[in-house]
Amino acid sequence: MKLRTLIYIPFLLSGIFAVNAANVVPKTSLTKNCKVMIDKNLKIAKVPIRGLPERSHKRISRALEKLAEEKHDEAITLLKSLLESSKNLYVQATVAKYIGIAYAQKNDTKNATVYFTKALNIGKGQLQHKEIQDLTQNVASMHYSNDNRKESLRFLERWMKNSNVDNHQVYLLYSAILFDSGRLKDAICPAYWSAKVAKKPQKNAFGILLNAHFEFKDYPGTIALLKQLILDFPTEKRYWRNLASIYMQQDMIDDALAVMEMFYVQGLMESENDYKQLSSIFAYSDIPYRTAVILKEGIEKGLVKDTEKNWKNIASNFHVASELDKAIEAYGRSAAKSDGGENDQKRAELLADREKYKEAIASFNKALEKGKLKDEGKVHFRKGLAYLGLKQYNSAIRSLNKATKYKRWRRGAVQWIGFVKNQQKNAAKL
Repeated sequence: MKLRTLIYIPFLLSGIFAVNAANVVPKTSLTKNCKVMIDKNLKIAKVPIRGLPERSHKRISRALEKLAEEKHDEAITLLKSLLESSKNLYVQATVAKYIGIAYAQKNDTKNATVYFTKALNIGKGQLQHKEIQDLTQNVASMHYSNDNRKESLRFLERWMKNSNVDNHQVYLLYSAILFDSGRLKDAICPAYWSAKVAKKPQKNAFGILLNAHFEFKDYPGTIALLKQLILDFPTEKRYWRNLASIYMQQDMIDDALAVMEMFYVQGLMESENDYKQLSSIFAYSDIPYRTAVILKEGIEKGLVKDTEKNWKNIASNFHVASELDKAIEAYGRSAAKSDGGENDQKRAELLADREKYKEAIASFNKALEKGKLKDEGKVHFRKGLAYLGLKQYNSAIRSLNKATKYKRWRRGAVQWIGFVKNQQKNAAKL
C-alpha cells in the first residue's frame, strides 16, 4: 500500500495546530501496550521574537504576491536575490522557507527539500519553535516524496524528540513509511496514536491498523476496528463488507448476517457481490426464502447477472421454502436461458404438483424437445400421470409405456398403466 498520494502539504502555509480531542480507537492485543510518542513534559526553550527589516519585508511581500499569482519562477528569483544579499540570519531562514514553499507548489520536491533544510539549519535560534517543527515536518515529507525513507524517518524522529504536542499527521507519515518499508509491526503504534489524537476519525491510520491486525491474524482486533470504522463512517460500504467477510471467515454466521442485513436495510447494496454475499449468508443460515428473494431483487435491479444459473438458484430455494408458484416462475426464467431441458422438467413437475396439468404437459414436452436430461424416464412417467390428471387415458398410457423402457421406472409405470386402464373402463361404464 502506497500512502505517498495521501501525504500533501497544506501545512506549509498555515502551520500545524495542536489537537486536543481524542477519537475512539479500540484497544487490541497489538495496540494495548503502545506508549506515547512524545514527552509531553518537555520544556521548550524560548526564542526572542524577531521582525523583518522594512526593506526585506517589502521584497518578501512582492515575492509572495507573485506566488499568489502562480508566477513561481519570478517569486523564486526575487527570493533568491534577497537570500544572497542579506546578512541577517532571521531573514535568510525566512526567505529559504518561502523558496521551499515556492518549489513545493511547483511540485519540485528536490529543490523544496534543499531550501527547507537550509531554512531549518539557519533557523535554529532564529525562528520560533513551532516554525522549526513545521520545517522539520516539511523536510520529512519532502524526503518521503523523493523515496528517501531513511532520511524521512530521521527527521520525523527529530520532530517527535523536540515536541510536547501530538500531531496526527506526523504519526501517520511515520507509520506509513514503516508500513511501506515492510516494518508492519513497528507501524502499528504510530498509526494507533495518529488515529487517537486526530480531530476527526482517520481512515488512513485505521487502514494501516487493519492491515496489521489481519496480517498478524488478530481477528478480534480486526473486528473491533471495523466496527468502530462503521460507527465513524456508516456510509463507507467496504467496512460493512469486510466486517461481514471476517465474521464469515470466523464462522460467526449470525453476526455476518446481522451486518449484511443492516447494510441492506440502509440501502447501501450496490453491486452483484453485495447481493450474492447476503444471499449466500442466508443460504448458509438455512433461510431459503430470503436467499431467493435477495438474489431475485439483485437481478431485477440490474446488479446481478440475469443468468440461467442464478435463476435456477432462486427457483431451487423458493422450492425448498415451499413457495411453489415463485419457484415455477423462476424455473421458467431459468429454462428460457438454457438449451437443455432440466429446468423445464423441474417447472413441469411443480406445475403438476399444483394440479396445473395442461401447463405441466407443455413443459414436459419442451424438456423432451430440448433433451440433455439426466433422467428422461422420469419425464415420461410424470407426463403420463399429468395426462391421468386430465383423464386423458390413452395419452397417459402412451407416456407410461415410454417410461417402461427405462429400468428405474419400469415397475412403477406398469403398475400405473394397470390403474389407468381400470380408470378408463370405469369411465366407459359411467
